[in-house]
Amino acid sequence: MPLNHVLVVLNPISGDIDKDEIVTLLTTFCESRQTAFELYKTVGDEMDEQYIRDYQRQHPVDALVAVGGDGTVNLVAQILIGQSTPLGIVPLGSGNGLSKDLKIPQTLTEALAVIEKFNPMPIDTLTVNGLPCVHIADVGFNAVVVDRYAKEETRGFATYAWSTMREFADYQPGHYQIATNGGDFEGLAFMVAFTNANAFGSNTIINPAGIINDGKFEVCILKEFPKFEGVGVLYRLLTGDIDRSLHTETIHCTRATIHNPQRQLMQIDGEPMKSVETIEVAIRPASLNVLVP
Repeated sequence: MPLNHVLVVLNPISGDIDKDEIVTLLTTFCESRQTAFELYKTVGDEMDEQYIRDYQRQHPVDALVAVGGDGTVNLVAQILIGQSTPLGIVPLGSGNGLSKDLKIPQTLTEALAVIEKFNPMPIDTLTVNGLPCVHIADVGFNAVVVDRYAKEETRGFATYAWSTMREFADYQPGHYQIATNGGDFEGLAFMVAFTNANAFGSNTIINPAGIINDGKFEVCILKEFPKFEGVGVLYRLLTGDIDRSLHTETIHCTRATIHNPQRQLMQIDGEPMKSVETIEVAIRPASLNVLVP
């Protein structure tokens, strides 16, 4: 299918890449294919959703293209959930977790080639306390790291790794009560993730068994473990073997309620969220079309 018209949503501050060069390449790509395009730049992590919806109504587009990290992808996906119009992803963030799970290339030209190929695939999304999640949400340690990282002046993997090490030394697991239609859990946990995807943008694989369009999601519980076992736990996360650890438990379900009495921090798709005592998670099967290789 030829691309006639696309709306590109660009996050100017994602990653550490010169966005002027990106705009030039996007312009050349579209003009050489006689594809009309509109460029919209977000303001940090904020987007004028009404403008995007109005533009869609006035100018029917073949795809909305998110140029940025997982936060930008989430913003654009919120508009497209429940629509037939697909989401294109040009990964330019620090993590780019969803694009990696969907095997979308991490270079600009190859990612644009995927969009041009126009192969939409429906994937499941989640609602977390009514908010959309297209990749991974969690409560506990990773959310603390995400919150610290969001406050840092620099971006990139090195900053994320440094934030992780700084938090690990003093972090104390939280107590959770989890009730789902696939099983329950109560006890101390280092973190609890809710996802039907596989890995964080840091390439740590929290949910090896996850299938992004199977109509279910996983509650992945990384239970309390001695700090001296941290290296071993990290190794299992990096090698996709974490589900074999004695310190983990995975629950397959379609809905879950997580009681978080200590109000441990939560994050959704790389964005810190307000701490809450109760977290309700549900799946929306095949609710988002994404352009994939």
